[in-house]
Amino acid sequence: STQCSGSSVIIAEYWKQWYQRRVRALMSDHMSTTLLPQVSRSHKFGNILFFKHLFNKKQQQNLQELRSALFGGYWQYYDHEHLPKDGVSWQLPIDTDVFSQSPLFKLLNQILPTSDSEGTTEHVDARARVLRRGDNVKIHSTCSELESGYTILLFLSKLSNKNDYGEMLFFQDDDIHSTIQPVQYGVLMWSCKIPYQFQYPSISTGFGQVLLQITIYNKIDVKPQYLPHSVKHFPVFRGLEAINQSFSVADHITSVAHTPLQRPIYVVDNLFKPELLEELRHHVYTSSQYYYDDSDDAGETDNVQWISGHRTVEFVKSEMWGVIKQTLSQITGHSGWYPYDVSCNLNRAWDHTRIHKDCYDQDEYTFLLYLNPEYKPGDLGGTVFYEHEDLNSIVTSVQNKYGRVAIFHCEIKHAARPPHAYLTSARYSFAVKVARSKLEAVQREMSQSAFNDLDDEEKYEEIEKITDELNSDPDKLEEVLVQEFNSAVEDRREFMMHTLRNTPDQS
Repeated sequence: STQCSGSSVIIAEYWKQWYQRRVRALMSDHMSTTLLPQVSRSHKFGNILFFKHLFNKKQQQNLQELRSALFGGYWQYYDHEHLPKDGVSWQLPIDTDVFSQSPLFKLLNQILPTSDSEGTTEHVDARARVLRRGDNVKIHSTCSELESGYTILLFLSKLSNKNDYGEMLFFQDDDIHSTIQPVQYGVLMWSCKIPYQFQYPSISTGFGQVLLQITIYNKIDVKPQYLPHSVKHFPVFRGLEAINQSFSVADHITSVAHTPLQRPIYVVDNLFKPELLEELRHHVYTSSQYYYDDSDDAGETDNVQWISGHRTVEFVKSEMWGVIKQTLSQITGHSGWYPYDVSCNLNRAWDHTRIHKDCYDQDEYTFLLYLNPEYKPGDLGGTVFYEHEDLNSIVTSVQNKYGRVAIFHCEIKHAARPPHAYLTSARYSFAVKVARSKLEAVQREMSQSAFNDLDDEEKYEEIEKITDELNSDPDKLEEVLVQEFNSAVEDRREFMMHTLRNTPDQS
């Protein structure tokens, strides 16, 4: 009897192990994933689960494409009173209707606890986020006491070494309850009432940690609100005629410095009307859409990773351009200047900007406007200008002062300086780069923003070919540029939506 009972236990254990092996094989063959968490923690508000191996290699490749597609989106920077409660400033809201039909969302639904996955979903909130070194991170719960659901975090970046930090902290009764070390393509899920805090990457980590965060609310009190992310125009670019009255730039010049090659650097103050500055500043703070570039170029680039570009075809109609054009005409004695690059650059205290030039072998100028009214002497965040060859010799340094303008030849080497470490807000600078004629400007802009599927040599050949076909008419060439730009924007949006709809590939 005892032997029989023992044999039954052995047989039962054998079949149990066989079944587990068979299930794992089936999941590997057909789903190519494992739905069992590698880390499980029990919290008084629910569970914390971490899945390290949810995706197979092919699906991980899909997720890498998704990461690239997200970079092509227009990101928003939340600062000051708009800062999210967990302190992560960079966000890209994702179309919930598209995402909720994606294979990724359906797969993530499978790892929800049974009671939640079978319950009613009131709202799905999806957003991409970038966690950066120096983020002002705070303890936060995604849900209030009146809400319920789960938050899911998908880690899309690889932290390359053990000293990159980036772990997730969970709290209970004002003390650390659990700590999870992120793994690329790992999925972390927790009850949305559990307080959490991001550990931002280390100072030596130049890259941001790209995250996809989804909160599935079974019960929601107030739906998350976003700043408007569909603004396409500056308010100052609409309905304003170019300035007609003349003025003397000499009355506004604070200083002039020259490089050894006699290229000038002008510092100009009080050039714009206060209401025009405030309107531009307000838009930049609340509605600008940024492009994220975390490539670590070793060459002479500015290494500014967040740039908000704006369309010159609209900008040239503005009052601001009227002031800039007159200023450049009086300083240089040339009246044909036309913009080819209009953008807002954003830097923070922990960013690593570099010495660079804005052009090579061109006779062009850069008009740089500082947009931080809160900055005072000692807050840093200015611009340093260097001699042509000797980078150990500084020609001049321009202090970041609200409304101040630095005007300089594009071949002068320079570098933006990050603001002081005690400043949690960003440094905003508005840059306008100009060529000597509209034709040159349109060609330059076309080389930067169109025909991106061609290499540089093919691109310039294509632009020259179109220019010849249009008899070097800058207005007609600008029409082609607008068409190419609109097409590129739509292609980029479609690529992101297509990737969302089809990631990960379930085949």
